[in-house]
Amino acid sequence: MRFRVDGVDEALRNLTAIGEAVSEPALQADGLKTLEPVVKDAQSLAPVDQGDLRDSIEAAVLDDGSVGVIIRDWKGHFFEFGTAHMRATPMLIPAWDANVNELSNAFADRIRVRIEAAPRVSRSRVGLRTEGF
Repeated sequence: MRFRVDGVDEALRNLTAIGEAVSEPALQADGLKTLEPVVKDAQSLAPVDQGDLRDSIEAAVLDDGSVGVIIRDWKGHFFEFGTAHMRATPMLIPAWDANVNELSNAFADRIRVRIEAAPRVSRSRVGLRTEGF
């Protein structure tokens, strides 16, 4: 008795296409886009003198490949956490807290769109048939 598996090549090509759709650069781009509401909220909470602090708040790819919202201005951490002589006026923490519930769904939606848009070679199913009966 012999077995024949149909559709394996197509299935492997489809899996490769999905893998490319959710590659690290693609996921990073989706992560950066998903964090935009956090950036906007943090910028709206930033104290503004000349706008340097506010304008330095951005979503970025971090050294480890993850994404996050950062303050590039050197004095950002003083405002976020305060000092011995200055009360904290946090921006990132409240912005994150205001958006955290929506972030995972928004990110998942972006990934779902990428996967659904991935090119498909065939929508046929993988099948197992016995031969020789």
